[in-house]
Amino acid sequence: MRPSSSPLPASGSAPNIASVLEKVFNELDRLQFGHGDRRLVVRPVPIGLGGQITGRKDALRLALALDRQAVFSDLRDLPYGQTFRPLGPLANADSPDFFSPLDLSGQDAAKVVHFDARTDVVRGPPKIEAGLLALVETRLGLEGLSSALLDGAILAWMTPLDSVTTYVESQQLRLQIDDRTLGVHFRRGDKQAETAFVPASEFNRRIAEMHRVWPFETVFLASDSPDAPTEIVVPHGVRLIFDPEEKRYNNANHKMLMSSPELVEQETLSAYKNIALLSACGGLVGQDNAHFATLAASTILVRHGAPHRVSLIDGRIAERTSPLLRARFRLQKSVRAIGRRLLPWMTASAKMKRLAARNHDLA
Repeated sequence: MRPSSSPLPASGSAPNIASVLEKVFNELDRLQFGHGDRRLVVRPVPIGLGGQITGRKDALRLALALDRQAVFSDLRDLPYGQTFRPLGPLANADSPDFFSPLDLSGQDAAKVVHFDARTDVVRGPPKIEAGLLALVETRLGLEGLSSALLDGAILAWMTPLDSVTTYVESQQLRLQIDDRTLGVHFRRGDKQAETAFVPASEFNRRIAEMHRVWPFETVFLASDSPDAPTEIVVPHGVRLIFDPEEKRYNNANHKMLMSSPELVEQETLSAYKNIALLSACGGLVGQDNAHFATLAASTILVRHGAPHRVSLIDGRIAERTSPLLRARFRLQKSVRAIGRRLLPWMTASAKMKRLAARNHDLA
């Protein structure tokens, strides 16, 4: 169900949210369900569900910028199940023309090009980010468009399956989450394979700061750690919501599903539930390198037009303030990179290819 919207508070040349939603919806409807032959073939990414949803959203962002139809290889986000209604056609292009989406001048002549979310980053470097936003602004007749607002509009267009929507709504009602709730995404689990954990004290500081400018009544704590409620402190009089029924494994969830396919349905619903419930809150505290938090932040911006209710912490704050941690994680990344080169068949990408081939044979 697409959210109702209200305009952003007047600030500079920021576009009206309703106008952004209308133009993005109309253009994605045209691109994704029209009959154009200019296509952008999307390679799946074997990571967590939040990362896979981000990959689909980024592919649609690139489609908007390049006037192309994004073509996905599967309705599912393997090893997870299916979450969204079809976002467009499905196809397997055996030998498409290749170009880097970052080389925006090199793709016009090709009918079919590839977007590999593992290597083709469509955000990050300011020059690339500004170039893509400028293309979307020009094509859609928008001015002052921000990355977060565009992402929120694309996510609003990505419609979940009816069964997924029904499940999320039942969980939202059970946990009593609404616009007076602050969502807190406290990322633990396998995040430490990438960066040092953001200290709980930093989350608690941001929560207290948020309460001074926006007096929320409840806090929804989404975390893969069962110990999270003992680390997060909420302001006096604020009720903490932490789902006691959720199964938490505190691990690399997508890797677990490759070896435990019987958990796919449960973990797909559990992961999407947390993204959707964080997005249903009136505000958010999270970290900027966690997909659950960045997806929810963009959705909250579209729903409320209140950027002051979103606080994203630098996900590498612990490393930036500790030379010892910084050295440790640099060494850890180097060791992992060497391992991927020496044992390529053991990588998540290689395992995903084998899983996809096995599923194809069974079908």
